[in-house]
Amino acid sequence: MTSLVNEHLWEFPHTMTLKVLGATGSPLEAVVTAVITEQIPAFDPNEHMHVVPSSKGNFISVNARFTVDNADQVRAIYAALNASPHVKVVF
Repeated sequence: MTSLVNEHLWEFPHTMTLKVLGATGSPLEAVVTAVITEQIPAFDPNEHMHVVPSSKGNFISVNARFTVDNADQVRAIYAALNASPHVKVVF
């Protein structure tokens, strides 16, 4: 697996925000919630996640904010999201 941007500069714990893009009508919210809670059991999607539709309505953006304790959690979250067929892009 390739290294994430400036991984050597990260300090933990670290609060991060992810933006995940997928098609409207896909189970993207459920995918993002499942992936994050697998690594961060205390993640509460009702408080720390919101969905924004694209201007044309073809895509949705799921924005999630959470705190990670180590780089392995970050790598696992990115790997799982990028492996999902429902995820188009992770920012």
